[in-house]
Amino acid sequence: MTAPRVAILTVTTNAGPHLAAYLAALERVTYPAWELWVVDNGSADGSAAMVRERLPAATVLENGANLGFTGACNRALALLRERDDLDYVLFLNDDTEVTPDFLEPLVALADERTMVAPKTYLAGQPGVLDDAAGTFDWLRGTWKRRVLGRPEGPEDRYAHAVETANLSCLLVPVGAFREVGLLDDAFFVYYDDTDFCRRARAAGYRLFYEPRSVVYHRKGATLGGQASAFGCYYLARNRPYLIRKHRGRAAFGAFLVYYLATRAVRMALWAQEGRWDLVRATAAGMRDFALGRMGPRREG
Repeated sequence: MTAPRVAILTVTTNAGPHLAAYLAALERVTYPAWELWVVDNGSADGSAAMVRERLPAATVLENGANLGFTGACNRALALLRERDDLDYVLFLNDDTEVTPDFLEPLVALADERTMVAPKTYLAGQPGVLDDAAGTFDWLRGTWKRRVLGRPEGPEDRYAHAVETANLSCLLVPVGAFREVGLLDDAFFVYYDDTDFCRRARAAGYRLFYEPRSVVYHRKGATLGGQASAFGCYYLARNRPYLIRKHRGRAAFGAFLVYYLATRAVRMALWAQEGRWDLVRATAAGMRDFALGRMGPRREG
């Protein structure tokens, strides 16, 4: 029996400091039927050349500018979804390190209507989980039971259905991109994964967590993390966009009251700490959402 074909899709943006470890881990993968697609967002550090040198069989697409995570992925997905010899696309961050046998359990649990996420640990913290899969609170616009930084427990050791997963590592049937569509490019980065999972599940796709598949994630190595001006801007802008997109007017109104109150408190705490960069970025994100400025950030 022929193993299902998997295209691993990665976006790089000046990934030099961690890209070698990412590629070295891929070189040890035992699954027989995979290929690598890398979309480079205008890196100035030779990231694209490093991929070509280490894995010559990889398909590397280079963008002249930073198209964001969504724009870069969509460039590849538009091509991949037309392939009739491809079964799955695996989103995989360039700041992850996979274990050699991580793909086999994902493919074994997946099918043409089932997406699968692995167990993801924070790199360098044995047994400590990343918030890669779980349940989303649509009242507050955040993880319902946040697992980031939590030691794994018994409930993390068996496969089960989940509501959402991030795209640091997620196996998706290629047919989903024909039926559900590509990533919403309005996000640029952050919350695009929650949006895609909700759209896919609404179309009848299932989503499972498979702990036999293990991945390690250097959280924030690619974008600087959520506690950076970059992260604060896109999180502040995209979170209300996500809720408005998927919830009714009354639910969005209730969310907005909660959101504005909690952002005011958070910004006040940052101001006390002297983190005016985070205050300004959050205010700019909230302003741009109100003005309908989505996609890449417009300076000024």
